[in-house]
Amino acid sequence: MKRAVGAILALALCLQLTGCKTIPKREEEKKESSSPQMESVQLEKLSYKVPADWRRVKDDTRCYHYPTQENKAGYFFLFYSDRDVSSAADTEALYGVYDAVLEGMEKGAVDFHLNKKERVKLAGVEALKVNYTERVDPYGVYTIEAYIFAGPDKEAMYFAIFTMGDALKEEMSAQITPITDSFRFSSQGISWGEVSGGGESGGSSKPSSSAAAGGGTASSSQGTAGNQGGGSHAGASSSGQSGSTQSGAGQSSSKPSNSAQSSASQSGGTLMGGATAEQKKALSRAKSYLGSAAFSHQGLVKQLEYEKFSHEDAVYGADHCGADWNAQALKKAKSYLNTAAFSKPGLTHQLQYEGFTDEQTAYGVNNCGADWNAQALKKAKSYLNTAAFSQSGLTHQLKYEGFTDEQTAYGVNNCGANWNEQAVKKAKSYLTIFSYSRQELINQLKYEGFTAEQAAYGADGAGL
Repeated sequence: MKRAVGAILALALCLQLTGCKTIPKREEEKKESSSPQMESVQLEKLSYKVPADWRRVKDDTRCYHYPTQENKAGYFFLFYSDRDVSSAADTEALYGVYDAVLEGMEKGAVDFHLNKKERVKLAGVEALKVNYTERVDPYGVYTIEAYIFAGPDKEAMYFAIFTMGDALKEEMSAQITPITDSFRFSSQGISWGEVSGGGESGGSSKPSSSAAAGGGTASSSQGTAGNQGGGSHAGASSSGQSGSTQSGAGQSSSKPSNSAQSSASQSGGTLMGGATAEQKKALSRAKSYLGSAAFSHQGLVKQLEYEKFSHEDAVYGADHCGADWNAQALKKAKSYLNTAAFSKPGLTHQLQYEGFTDEQTAYGVNNCGADWNAQALKKAKSYLNTAAFSQSGLTHQLKYEGFTDEQTAYGVNNCGANWNEQAVKKAKSYLTIFSYSRQELINQLKYEGFTAEQAAYGADGAGL
């Protein structure tokens, strides 16, 4: 269901960009102002402020704000879902839900490319901030900044999505921070300017210290449930991390050398000298985490910091916990493969995103026992379970995921797809949101990679 919500959001993007002749204009006349006045808007329990001269279209569960009269230039979209996620008992489980939603958004997109992903605090709650690009035909590529978050009681989810064409990118980007900083949940009793969420500003989108934690997240393309993160494309970045970073795995500068880690492991994690009370607590907590999940050294440090240990105490706990980081990388790799399909490059990027070094990552990937042909087949079937593809479209998608030509061919040729039926499924999905003549629908299906015969079959099956 969480992935279905993501797919709905992807469809909404396409609909709102292409529906510029059907979206009603706001009743108020557009105001002329060199520095826009802000007006307050309420959607369920969330209130926020947007420029008053943006055209607005609102119903019970969503609100669209258009800076211009042309939808295709871009817009800000806030969507409310009554999906209860209170079963996400901790932060990692909650981010697992966010990842699943993001995976659905990616699967409903064309030429999705993740630019950046980070955990932030928004309106006093944990939120996933994602910047990516996707192609919306026939208008081209759009830059999108999305915020996925649950309400304070986790009984509903909210999605704030800024969609920007090239012409609107500068104007829209300048308004993202003022808009997201104004987010407030009325159920928390927060008035403007009050503080919420453990000392964080109620509307602040400050990076969360839980970013890159051991059960953390990455790109949506390999999203998973529970407290496992999602996969990552090349170029995905982990933000909100302290200290300088090394190239490649993004290790914190505080991370000890491999020899120091090995020494700590061989010593069995014994305390070196007189440890403070907080260091002992950090060490105990580190061992507890390692008993239930796999962490990189960097991820364990970040998790301990998220638990309010100082950076120094967190590093002490990670240094002396006795972990074999190669074994942790292998454990993490296997946990991902148990819940999602990865290509070899995709799994490599994911482990690097989690903070493992290049050497540790290589150990995990090379020893995880994955059959990459089987992974390609698993990924192909997972796509076909959620969306319709032509044979060439599915081929392109698997290659984008990092599978080789041979692995891709194996996945596509063995997935059991009936391409005629896929054309019907794709045709019907278009007709739920757009109006097409028969020839227009056939042309659209051919653009998606279906043959002329498959496209005609699809149009017939859709009733045109």
